[in-house]
This record gives sequence, structure tokens and C-alpha cells, in this order.
Amino acid sequence: MAEKRFNRSNALAVICAAILVGTEILAAALALGWAVGGLMGWGREVTYGLIGISLLGGLYLTAIFVRNAMKAEPFYE
Repeated sequence: MAEKRFNRSNALAVICAAILVGTEILAAALALGWAVGGLMGWGREVTYGLIGISLLGGLYLTAIFVRNAMKAEPFYE
């Protein structure tokens, strides 16, 4: 069986897309937690907790994006 070669172009595309999309998702998650906490008039601790929960959701969505991007652009061919 032939040895699989590392595809640098696909890896670079996935890494760059992950940085771009991950930053956007995490910023939106942070803004969501801050806005909901502020609009509802909850205290500082609850707002920070909501920000933390939304950031965990953002990290989960970023991980899903990276996993699917690696399926579309395989690192090894």
C-alpha cells in the first residue's frame, strides 16, 4: 500500500479557516452572554456565568467546524 503524503495546502486552508471562523464564533458567543445578561438585568456573577456557558458552546461549535473542515480537506492523501 502506498504511503500517505501530508497535504500542506489543505492543512493550511483548514488552519486558516479555523482561526477565522473560530474567532467569529467565540466573539459572537461572548457578545451573546454579555448582551443577554445585561438586558435581563442579572447580576455580574450570573452574567459572567452566562458568558462562560456561551463560550463553551462556541468552543463546541468551533470543534465541529474544524472536524468537518478536515473531512472536506483531508490532511493526508
